[in-house]
Amino acid sequence: MVAERRRTGPTLERRRPQSRQRHTIRRRRRGQRLLFAILNLASADAAINCWNDKYYWDFWRPWTAIQQADRDGNPATEPDTSWMPLLTAPYPEHPSGHLCIDGASLRVLQMFFGTDKIRFGVTSSRFGGETRYFDRFSEPLKEIIDARIWAGLHFRTADVQAKVLSMKVAHYMATHYFQPLG
Repeated sequence: MVAERRRTGPTLERRRPQSRQRHTIRRRRRGQRLLFAILNLASADAAINCWNDKYYWDFWRPWTAIQQADRDGNPATEPDTSWMPLLTAPYPEHPSGHLCIDGASLRVLQMFFGTDKIRFGVTSSRFGGETRYFDRFSEPLKEIIDARIWAGLHFRTADVQAKVLSMKVAHYMATHYFQPLG
């Protein structure tokens, strides 16, 4: 069920700040514009870095690795040609695009609000507007990692390394973007 909920791409979910954040943001219109600019730049930079890595490494996805295990050079593995994933994608596996984009966005929110501990909700576009609540910005990342693996879309390494990439993108943004001119 978690894998099915995480089927929707990250860009559809990240643009809906919930309750408390909305009220905080409304109090400062300049802050609102700045936050959404930073979120969009972080997402774009994370996606660019992610897709550069995907095509550099050109790593096979779990369903290919499982169905073609006799071609991996390891005599201890055997193929399971009947195994099918819940989700598929037409591009290389490593790193996880969902984690790159969502990880950068969530890290930006942590830095913007100066804390990880803010309750927020993510509303599903697939499950009748159902909202899943979290108590920290860092909480969804573990769920997303697990969901992508359970769906058969990624190996854990692709998700964990995408999380690292996303944190580096957010850190770079914090130290290089939106600095005073002059």
